[in-house]
Amino acid sequence: MKTKLLETEKANKIYDVLVEMGGADENDRQNFIYHHCTDEMGCMEWRFSGKLGFGGKYRSTWNGVSYYSEDETNEILVLAAEMNEKLRAI
Repeated sequence: MKTKLLETEKANKIYDVLVEMGGADENDRQNFIYHHCTDEMGCMEWRFSGKLGFGGKYRSTWNGVSYYSEDETNEILVLAAEMNEKLRAI
């Protein structure tokens, strides 16, 4: 299913949040940019893991992050809420 592409500037700001707050790997930035800004099919979800555990994903359809419920802790719950708030502001 084709997903709406992001503008490169916005995608970089989103990835900044994933790296700075979520612990995403900076080395994956160019792949994130390609799949969200260039790939004709777009990208609905991006697994970045990091501080949200293996299930940590960015969801472009609603510009937010999610994680596996079995990984949920109070720390992850708060972090995901803070990240989603920051992403909403972009």
